Amino acid sequence: MSPLEAQQRGLLDLVKGRGAPPHDPYLKRVARSRELAMVRSIALWWRAYTLERQCPFTSKLLRREGRFDRLVADYFDANATSPFAEEVSLGFLRWLEAEEAPLTRAVARFDRALVELRMGASDDVDLTWDRNPGDVFAAIESGARPPSAEAHCLYRMRILAPGPGRIECVRESSRARG
Repeated sequence: MSPLEAQQRGLLDLVKGRGAPPHDPYLKRVARSRELAMVRSIALWWRAYTLERQCPFTSKLLRREGRFDRLVADYFDANATSPFAEEVSLGFLRWLEAEEAPLTRAVARFDRALVELRMGASDDVDLTWDRNPGDVFAAIESGARPPSAEAHCLYRMRILAPGPGRIECVRESSRARG
């Protein structure tokens, strides 16, 4: 690795808050500077702004839960991020699929499907929900508490390509589900 490449990687590690403390004298000065905190703040602000525009339902849900800023920072720190809004959004939404909260996963999958369709995906997207998605979106938009999971129910949603706007949803009930 060339000295320039090492310095560039060191700067990226500083901005992303990862890696061991730098040994390079220049990087040590940067690490102590208030400008580094400003650069990091700006980078996170741009990522958050992008995600709020590309993933509106997920962003609103995470903001309501008080987790949006932390999750954006965690994602930014741990992952390479693209300069393209759609790619950053898709990466973030895929990353959220590892979330423990079923509602967060479901809303992230919905937003991801919409981003992919806006990008020209030609396949329909099938999603399952453990609660009425219409009630979920109404709660997200109004700032109300989202509904709880419904025992013995499953909602099957199909987003029809090409492009968002055509959505079908069917509620299935079963005594066997729990």
